[in-house]
Amino acid sequence: MQIGLFNGFVLADPGQRAEDVIATNKEMVRRADELGFDIAWFVEHHFSAFSMCASPLAMAMHCAGFTKRIKLGAGVVVMPLHHPLRVIEEIGMLDQLSGGRAVVGIGTGHQPHEFRSLGVGMDERMGRLFEGWDILRAAWRDGRVCHKGQYYDIPETVFAIRPVGDRVPELFVATHVRPIMEKAAKDGAALFISPGPRRVEQALAARAEVIDAAVSVGVAAADLKLAVQRYCFVTDSKAVARQAAEQMVHFMRRMRVLREEFPPRNGIHFESIPFDGEPTVEWLLENAAIGDAETVAARLLPDIPALRPHHLSVYMGYSWLPRAEVLKSLDLFGAHVLPRLRAAAAAL
Repeated sequence: MQIGLFNGFVLADPGQRAEDVIATNKEMVRRADELGFDIAWFVEHHFSAFSMCASPLAMAMHCAGFTKRIKLGAGVVVMPLHHPLRVIEEIGMLDQLSGGRAVVGIGTGHQPHEFRSLGVGMDERMGRLFEGWDILRAAWRDGRVCHKGQYYDIPETVFAIRPVGDRVPELFVATHVRPIMEKAAKDGAALFISPGPRRVEQALAARAEVIDAAVSVGVAAADLKLAVQRYCFVTDSKAVARQAAEQMVHFMRRMRVLREEFPPRNGIHFESIPFDGEPTVEWLLENAAIGDAETVAARLLPDIPALRPHHLSVYMGYSWLPRAEVLKSLDLFGAHVLPRLRAAAAAL
């Protein structure tokens, strides 16, 4: 089982500066490399403080220069917002610069305001993803592409920059949409689900949906690669744990708001609007992976035998807690939680 660190580059506090958010995420990646994480993921979002990372592949290339062994990838490239040829070349550059450490995540995107600003229709998302996906696979297979489709008309094109040794980077797909799940399963890609802070019993329902999609296209459940995204925060301080839970609620609220056609916002900042059924701070403190290392380990360990993930990604940079607390959370996770997760996976 791979264990990844998800980097969101959230600027949630108007008092923060973009350069400070980016510097903290860079330091988290450097430490994750030393702590033994397998993958560092970089998100893609545009035109808001929800993320300062507009180009995950560029960020991954930058981090390749000061890391040694950790794999680096986009989590995810929003394929409908990019020409696939440019994505193919940038992945090749990342793999060459990192010495063969590139992994690739792709998805449709889900924020209407981004698509509106970039002039792409939300109704084109799946078609553009599928077409770009096929072009990406052809490039890795043949080193060249000739394609005529609904969205892209590409003459015979060869690639001078390719992954190291013409290897095929591991592919991850983030989706909750049935046709995309089916294509990912047939393709052999890993499928990301995001239970967030929900209990493992609730996450099992998402896993069952993915397995059903895979089986429907002739892929055995045992052959499906499942990737799971979890929020967590490790701290020995009850006061800091409460702050982390409070900020997780605000993060979840903004996640919902940004899916609206015209999300309520104040400049670059989305409003934090309560929603029906949102978890309380007390519920999160009792159930989510927030607290000391023993508590976080106890709440993540059930995922392994229940969900049997190929990859487990943890996200602890969603908060705007002080830099020292965020880095301490990562260090505590690496020292005390990560080894227990690896041991549990090995036991299976």
